[in-house]
Amino acid sequence: TLKNNGVSTETIENASSNKSPVIVTSSSNLADAKIAYINTDSINEHYAYIADFTKVLKSKKSSIESQMQSLTAKFQQEYEAFQQSAQAGIASESDLMKQKTNLERQQQEIANKELQMQNLGIELEEKNIELNKNVKDFLAKYNNGKFDYVLSYSDMLPTILLVNPKLDITNDILKGINEEYKNKKVKK
Repeated sequence: TLKNNGVSTETIENASSNKSPVIVTSSSNLADAKIAYINTDSINEHYAYIADFTKVLKSKKSSIESQMQSLTAKFQQEYEAFQQSAQAGIASESDLMKQKTNLERQQQEIANKELQMQNLGIELEEKNIELNKNVKDFLAKYNNGKFDYVLSYSDMLPTILLVNPKLDITNDILKGINEEYKNKKVKK
């Protein structure tokens, strides 16, 4: 059978009949392919950009959590005092209204802190998008035609089950992206 662009004439003949087509492929196109991979676990562990924004994010989260705990404890104390005053009938109507308004304001502050916590999740997503862009942009400069495919590999979530360590370019990429990040930090 004659081959035409990797498809045999058998396939073409089968396509015109009622039989299921048989596709014949050739691996000759891949024989010259140059492939490398990046270990994303190493990028996550050693990229200074990730370390810096993780530190900032943890600090923000810790601060918000601390403020929430303090606000919640204060709210609970004042709410219990409010209930006792209301039940005992020792507070005037205007004092009860002031306390109620104060409690509502505190609830709003707690809700605002919860919103800030949610915004940290959004900020993390944005940083991950920026991280991926930084790595891809650097990889495009680094590659400059060296490889046809650059795959990502992770020990934690492997989608590639077998890798040849000779094809690992992670250290080169880490060195380059950390250098670029360091230069950007100095310029700020």
